[in-house]
Amino acid sequence: MLKSQFSQRDPKDFKILIFYPNLHMSALMPQSVGIFTALLKREGYQLDLFDCTYYEDIDSLTLGKNTNDEKVENRNVHKYDNKEWHEKGVKPKRGIVEDFKKKIATFQPDLILVSVLESTYYLALDLLKSVPENQRNYKTLFGGVFATYAADKVIKNELVDYVCRGEGEGAVVEMANALCAGGRIDQIKNFTIKGNGNIYKNGMRPPIDIDTVPIPDWDLFEEGSLYRPMQGKIWRAVGFETQRGCPYTCTFCNSPSNNVEYKSETGGKFHRKKSIERMKKELDFLVKKYDPNLIYFVVDTFLAMSNREFDEMKELYSDYKIPFWMNTRAETINEYRAAGLEEMNMLRMNIGIEHGNYDYRRKYLKRNVKDEVQIRAFEIAAEHKYASCANSIIGMPDETRELIFDTINFVRKLPDTIDATGAFIFAPYHGTPLRTLAIEKGYIKEDEICSLSNTSASMLNMPTISKEEISGLAKVFSLYIKFPKERWPEIKIAEKDDDEGNKMMTKLGKEFDKTYRQFSATALDLHD
Repeated sequence: MLKSQFSQRDPKDFKILIFYPNLHMSALMPQSVGIFTALLKREGYQLDLFDCTYYEDIDSLTLGKNTNDEKVENRNVHKYDNKEWHEKGVKPKRGIVEDFKKKIATFQPDLILVSVLESTYYLALDLLKSVPENQRNYKTLFGGVFATYAADKVIKNELVDYVCRGEGEGAVVEMANALCAGGRIDQIKNFTIKGNGNIYKNGMRPPIDIDTVPIPDWDLFEEGSLYRPMQGKIWRAVGFETQRGCPYTCTFCNSPSNNVEYKSETGGKFHRKKSIERMKKELDFLVKKYDPNLIYFVVDTFLAMSNREFDEMKELYSDYKIPFWMNTRAETINEYRAAGLEEMNMLRMNIGIEHGNYDYRRKYLKRNVKDEVQIRAFEIAAEHKYASCANSIIGMPDETRELIFDTINFVRKLPDTIDATGAFIFAPYHGTPLRTLAIEKGYIKEDEICSLSNTSASMLNMPTISKEEISGLAKVFSLYIKFPKERWPEIKIAEKDDDEGNKMMTKLGKEFDKTYRQFSATALDLHD
């Protein structure tokens, strides 16, 4: 049996620091932090937040590049006015290590709650490691997708005390209450716990009713955190969760693994949807409190719903008509839904293409959607003058340059009005079947972790294509999509990371901005 190291006390005397090790300048207040803030406030705990989002310095850390600046440079997203963003209250910072140590010294937390992605795991460890040992009078609790699928790795780190697998709403509150009360902690479901020289690994609790999850409370964030760039503008944006999980089985994503894990351990279904009544209550609250002019539907596949559910959603949202962004799949779009999205005042949608070769897409990614279905979805979007883009991934297991150009040539078949948004480099995240395949083929080692330092580079060592070639193709992907083929020899030069390649990238980038950013500006005007 393992008990809390803390003596019994009132929650108001127990301090919890919520630690958000975020990608640099990736600005959207996360659902998880908002939800846990609301839950822990309800219990009466003292709370504070350390947010890494706006720190520019990378001294001895794995922060990587400014993620938005890099996307702009590669023509993956529209250029935006940094000055305007700063005027909204966004304050770039330096001195992340000293500020983190100062937060620990002044707040003196009893528990640090770390909401971590695989890409931000090393950043979290670097900052925790910077705290002098004589000031580490706290326990650390790691949660999130990476913690769920790499719990055995995470718990072995000397800086980690507890790991929460799966949904944390009930589990984290139970753990905090047990710690605060000086009670027993080794039996709490969802947790892998280290103590007394032992590791205690517990099973999962059933999926929660997401209608009962509190509305996110983002009051701990700085005022400027409400703003983020999109389509070249700075928007006052909030995220909104309509459903949790995904019904599809894509092998590059770890969402399907949630369905497998929860069914195996609890018999429950992970993919769930909020009721219309709950969504209305939440929208009313968020609109009144934050007055957003952009809603981010933070859902894997927003249109994974029946026609009846879509009609209910359309009727609900027609009372607000706030421009919104959503992510979906091609087979969820038809003319009827496109007309409904127009009534709802959709600003932009991202549709996952992922790969342009049908055989590769079916065999490796478990995406059986036909080419003509995907093309038609984008044609429908163009007919309604939506701003839309095709999400693509390159550098996946066994890919070649020729296969990557299958994706490039497929995207070139889409309507000219489709926004060029580059391609993601495949990341072998824990919990994904493609990671397992990459390990089996010897392309990565089992102990490798995706970190911030390699977001713009491939981790795979493949005989079919080099890491350098994958990075070069990712850099110029948008150029290959938009420029005529007779310009491709110039673009190939721009793939290289040397003086000649960078000069060509600068030249072609300026031409790209002048020639291929016209439609999106027009589309923006429709929503101003």
